[in-house]
Amino acid sequence: MNTITTHLKYFSKLSGVFIFSLLKIYAIGILSTVITFTLGIYILAESLGASLGHSGALAFLIATVMAKPLSAGLFYLLMIDAPFCIAIFSTKYGMSRIISRLVQDHSKTILIPFIDKAVEKFKNNQPVVVKNSADYALAKTRLLNEFKNNSENKILKRILSYALNKVKFDELNLGDENTNFDDVIKTTLIEKLNELAEPSAMLFYIYIGLQWLSLILMYFLNI
Repeated sequence: MNTITTHLKYFSKLSGVFIFSLLKIYAIGILSTVITFTLGIYILAESLGASLGHSGALAFLIATVMAKPLSAGLFYLLMIDAPFCIAIFSTKYGMSRIISRLVQDHSKTILIPFIDKAVEKFKNNQPVVVKNSADYALAKTRLLNEFKNNSENKILKRILSYALNKVKFDELNLGDENTNFDDVIKTTLIEKLNELAEPSAMLFYIYIGLQWLSLILMYFLNI
């Protein structure tokens, strides 16, 4: 019971890490987008001046893109993509943070035993799939279900499902009779978890940098 309580407290802490990481990237992304959007519209309006008159949003969009096709086009593209990019980058960063913590803290006590249990149960319940490995999509789906059914812990389910979705079954040569399904899946999944356990927001900050770069281009160049 004490071990269960300790694990529950640990996963509660992981939830906090994930939420904090997610909100941090969201906050930076939204703040940057709002500021750059406001400044960008102001720069475009000022550069075209009175020629815009009291035109509507569509007319403003067309006029600014025609006046500055490269810089305005890049600016609008970044603004349209902002909600999707921020969501993707923040989720990826949050997941990498908690995977990193889990791999470092409880790789041998939580992760590996859980993977062993789920893979063994999958192999026993689906021997034909494991033997033939012809339908990789079906094999992955059923293994994902084993992960979900073998634990009530939502964080553990999400982490392992996230990692398993990154594994390409068709590259594992599971159809070979000499291949040990347990060892291949376990080794591959652990390798993928270690690969994902490297928190990096570099792509996110590159995207933020592009937002500000588009402002510089619009301000200094007429292209």
